[in-house]
Amino acid sequence: MANEAFRWTPYPSTKDWSAPSGDDPSTLYRMLLGSLERFSDEPCFGWIPAPGMARTHLTYGEYGDLCEAVGRALRGLGLGVGDRVALIVDNSVEWAATAYGANAIGAAYTAMYTHQNGGDWRFILDDSTPKAILVANPEILDKLIAHMPKDAADWPSGGIIMLGDEAANELPPHGVNVVMWSDFVASGRAGEPLGEPADDHTALATLIYTSGTTGDPKGVMLSNWNLMSNVLCVQGAFDLRPGDRNAAFLPWAHSFGSTFDLHWMLRSGVHINLISDLTKIADECIEIKPAALLAVPRVWTKFYDRVNSQFAASPVKTMLSNKATKHAKKRIAKAGVDCDAVPPKGFRDKFFDKLIWKKVRARFGGNIRFCMSGAAALSPDIAEFIQCVGFSCYEGYGLTETSPLVCANGWMGPGGSRLRTVGRPVNGVTITIDTSAWDDPERPEEGEIIVHGPNVMQGYWNQPEATAEVMTEDGGFRTGDLGKLSADGYLSITGRVKSQFKLENGKYVSPAPLEENVKLSPLVEQAILDGRDMRNTFLIVHPNLRTLKDALGEAGIAVSGDDATLCANAEVKSWMLKRLQDTSMLAPTWKGYEVARNIILDPEEWSTDNDLMTPSLKVKLRNLLVLHEDSIAALK
Repeated sequence: MANEAFRWTPYPSTKDWSAPSGDDPSTLYRMLLGSLERFSDEPCFGWIPAPGMARTHLTYGEYGDLCEAVGRALRGLGLGVGDRVALIVDNSVEWAATAYGANAIGAAYTAMYTHQNGGDWRFILDDSTPKAILVANPEILDKLIAHMPKDAADWPSGGIIMLGDEAANELPPHGVNVVMWSDFVASGRAGEPLGEPADDHTALATLIYTSGTTGDPKGVMLSNWNLMSNVLCVQGAFDLRPGDRNAAFLPWAHSFGSTFDLHWMLRSGVHINLISDLTKIADECIEIKPAALLAVPRVWTKFYDRVNSQFAASPVKTMLSNKATKHAKKRIAKAGVDCDAVPPKGFRDKFFDKLIWKKVRARFGGNIRFCMSGAAALSPDIAEFIQCVGFSCYEGYGLTETSPLVCANGWMGPGGSRLRTVGRPVNGVTITIDTSAWDDPERPEEGEIIVHGPNVMQGYWNQPEATAEVMTEDGGFRTGDLGKLSADGYLSITGRVKSQFKLENGKYVSPAPLEENVKLSPLVEQAILDGRDMRNTFLIVHPNLRTLKDALGEAGIAVSGDDATLCANAEVKSWMLKRLQDTSMLAPTWKGYEVARNIILDPEEWSTDNDLMTPSLKVKLRNLLVLHEDSIAALK
């Protein structure tokens, strides 16, 4: 590998993060130009064009040429400094090239999810007023047309760019041009060179719309320096090397995915490999052999469930896995480190590692040096399990409004991570805890987390009042999250300010930690805990119906009828609640008043289609409570 010896070094803690200095890239595109100088001939992207086809690869140099062509073509559509282009496309080279091409000419990108509600697209497009829209295929265009105005004057002036080779099924109003991607790029290649690229670190780089669990989504304004400071603050802190491969499946429309599975990887010279089928992540990882894997807790939970169900498949597997776990925990305890992988030591330890854990690691290609988990809370039990498997797994914390990273384990170096925390604030970022926002006398050290740093957003697009609500006078961002800081600066997240509720007896309940623990049960797919102004808490659970039916059969409980009948069965609900109380809500971790005394079983999966989940997979609590309001009223 030509650049194998090249490694970024971490920035000193004394760095001034208020603006770029020295060799710091000021924009995303200028960051890319630096990578092109270092890694031009190295592989940049890998993807599977269609099912059954071999993986195709693109070098950094080829990707750079594509970005320049896209920048020229966008300029040809009338885009320039301060304008916006919208993307309704899944992760792809075209997605990345459009974002970087726009950045080169001083424009910003606004990305949406292809599975998003068409009404949300309409709202975001009306709010962000892009000059052009990139769409994934004719089906997405059809859905867009169904939700957009009939008058061409109300569409983006630059028209529609469509990926693929299929012609449109329907056409937008007369006067709205639709150009195919290949023709669009060709027009850029034939155009005049870009010349000196945009260089304003304060300029808007992207508008990322929050999912909006309540109300309309808000456009988070992130500048070039917001994003660049987030990438640079972890530069060289993790074991990421030029030529390493990653397996990219986090959606780039989400801040965690775009900042770290795209921008950070391009800065580091990583070969970004797109997962083509999210149901077969492990299968594609065997081929890719990633060195780093970034995922949300739901992926790690499914990994945990799948491996443990296989361990339980036979008495022999159970016995061997128990021994392997015992040796791994003993070795990790002796090393005295959290989160970091600890290599096996001693004959028996190495024997069980080879027999059990090496095979588990092989399912992800056998080459992973570290994993990162973000976007939601990771269960400590799962984190400990991943460490036993032999992966270093670091949990981070952040929000779209903070670009997103605020804190993380792992970046402080070996031995510096701490379980049951999200680590320490990254370079350039400071945290304060506003205890006045929280009045539980039993937890006086907790309060709302306020973030200061170069990663804090410029504000919400077109919403000065909403911006003022979350910004402090000195430029801090009120996260809405509850947390506490240890004496040596480690942050623990304890819930959301607005999701906390008070029981009839005056006791406060923070539902998130218990919900995450309940979801570790193989019987549970989705769960929320509530009970505001009630005597006791209750759970609403969408169960793993296949596992539940098997468990009921083993318990001798006969059930019949469809899934809805099963979930309405009083005996089934009583058995399920007792099982969760005995396995997932035990003292002293959970106080008596926190433990659910009632349960509602929901046979339908919560999804974006039934408006019970946001596109970033957060539960829309208000909608769920309204759906089950009759059942909840019966509990009072």
